[in-house]
Amino acid sequence: MEKSVSSVAMSLLLEFEVAFPGEKPLTPKEYLKGGNMDVVLKAAAAFLAFKQHESKFDDIKDFLRMFFSPGNAEFAKKIFSNIAALKNKNSIRVINPYTSLKLFEYFFSLPQEEPTQTDLEFEQNLFKAYLGFNSEFTKAQDYIGNDMEDYDEEARIYFILLTMQYPIGDKTNFDIREIWISQLYKAFYFFEFLESTDKTKPLLASFLAHFKCESWKVYLKRLLPLTLSAVKNQNESFTDIVISKGATFKEDCEFVEKLAVQETDPIEQNDFLTTRAKPFYKVSEGDYRIIFNLFVVEKIFKGLYFFLRDINQKLPENQRISNWRSHYCDEFSEKILLYKIIPLIYPVKSIQFTGQELVNMHIGGGPDYYLRKGKDILLFESKDFLILADLKKSFDFAVYEQEFMKTLYLKKTDKGKKKPAAVMQLIGSIKQLLLKKFEGDTNYWYKDVHIYPIIITHDHQYDIPGLHELVNSWFFDQLAILKDAGLFINKVKPVTIINLDILLCYQASFSDGVYLHDIIKEHNKLKDEKMPKSYVTLNDRRNFFYKKAIPFSFFFRDYIENHNLKRAPNLKKLIEKLLG
Repeated sequence: MEKSVSSVAMSLLLEFEVAFPGEKPLTPKEYLKGGNMDVVLKAAAAFLAFKQHESKFDDIKDFLRMFFSPGNAEFAKKIFSNIAALKNKNSIRVINPYTSLKLFEYFFSLPQEEPTQTDLEFEQNLFKAYLGFNSEFTKAQDYIGNDMEDYDEEARIYFILLTMQYPIGDKTNFDIREIWISQLYKAFYFFEFLESTDKTKPLLASFLAHFKCESWKVYLKRLLPLTLSAVKNQNESFTDIVISKGATFKEDCEFVEKLAVQETDPIEQNDFLTTRAKPFYKVSEGDYRIIFNLFVVEKIFKGLYFFLRDINQKLPENQRISNWRSHYCDEFSEKILLYKIIPLIYPVKSIQFTGQELVNMHIGGGPDYYLRKGKDILLFESKDFLILADLKKSFDFAVYEQEFMKTLYLKKTDKGKKKPAAVMQLIGSIKQLLLKKFEGDTNYWYKDVHIYPIIITHDHQYDIPGLHELVNSWFFDQLAILKDAGLFINKVKPVTIINLDILLCYQASFSDGVYLHDIIKEHNKLKDEKMPKSYVTLNDRRNFFYKKAIPFSFFFRDYIENHNLKRAPNLKKLIEKLLG
């Protein structure tokens, strides 16, 4: 995965202006008018199944040979000639998820009409339209770095990486199998949570009525086979779900229809919210095609939050949860997911307190979870947050810095007051420990303990290079204030940002006597590496920083691999374990 971070940063998308120098591009609508709708939608779905790393179509010549028919051989040859003239031709790639999703949603939203272009004409124009979307995507990045003059070289590279990757990284840097496993665990716990309280039972009942399922286990058993097709697809081509024409054919089709985008659906293009919500489209009666494997797998759990949010708004007022987001984050993300996973990855003898237990003990200002094993103290703050889709797509570091600051550092209220967020909450807990004022655990000498501040996130979109460095720039400023106040900060570690999904997925790895804080130590060593003096070229220096920018989740995968630890569970066995 280390390779994937730098490869995404370094690869260049093929733009229209490069493939067709001197030619004035038309609008996508002009290129696609009179084209064959089935061809476009099939192509977009196939492109979205391409591997982002080590694809068989990474070689531009192989891609052109696949895309164009023999009748367009000269057209393809001219394109390759223009690309071959480039100095960095080996890092050029055509396909990216942003463009493929954009192509799908754009063409799907157009009114259907009879094709008027010939097959050869449309092949050329479809390629040009695709590159036009590529150019749109790259132009959005043109000004990245212009607002970072006040940062040193290292910070500037980290923040450029963050700005380049955040809008698209969750769609390019992921392991589909890991996503599936963590989604299933979370869905299982979530449905248990919904049926456990009178407050959430009406929400669950309305959800099940919509899908005509007598229980949530029945719902998952109907959904999961559709998602397994997305996980198993290794052919870099589209996947069709064909419903068997048996006694339940109509019922099964109705179920998938509720997950399929309809021609009448308004297309919300900010972060592809429409195709996230409905990641299938209907090809013919009983035949449904996956638009994007990732979005299908995320329907297992991630899509539940948004769907239930909408259902909640439609419930009678006396059944409605007044603040759905807050209730979800506090009662489920923290008190269910966080409280479940920490004992699973630290099954050995240790001192542990949940945030709720600290509240019940009348201990104020404590972390969301406290753990001490010997001389190692882990402080967890759980942050399940969302950044608005229109802000996410901005490619603007100032916007990202402001948005991350609200949840991960310090938030200003509407009245201008400052409310502590993750970093400040961790600093408060650290101060208590160093002053021996943490009443929950006093049996330690503050100069002996190693303190590991940890921010738990709940979505792989935050597994991005540069976020660790941004958060720690705030953290180190606050740590310096503690030092100036005379506190012993020598054994306080940097903040580590950990996606809870990776812990869910690889929880079995910790049964081998491996501790999370030991892996954090190794990650910190990588972050602390000093640049060799032999690195004099700009490219060498950049590659060094790219390597250091690897998020913890990517580093953790490598650690599992290199130490031959227990892997993620078998998919079908996990279904049997959780659903019977």
